[in-house]
Amino acid sequence: MASVRYTFSLDALKDAEVVKWLDSQPNTSAAVREALKAYVEKPTNADLNAKLDDILNAIQTARWTSPIPELQEPQGDEPAVALKGFGRMVDKFGG
Repeated sequence: MASVRYTFSLDALKDAEVVKWLDSQPNTSAAVREALKAYVEKPTNADLNAKLDDILNAIQTARWTSPIPELQEPQGDEPAVALKGFGRMVDKFGG
């Protein structure tokens, strides 16, 4: 495998956290490669916004194409609180 070398300098004070992290790595080259790959491959804000738009469109499509089943009034000896809650759901979601 052909190697390409890059050299860069760090400021001991401004970049102290980076220097400390690099010094703590058992394989500095591998650690830097992985960190740079992760940075390069991370999604941009535009990528994230596009994915969010896809998700929102899917939710809206599902909402409008999936019918809400008919709500049936419960039968039997349901507690009054449950019946009241059911009534609120019918009012909110239709029935």
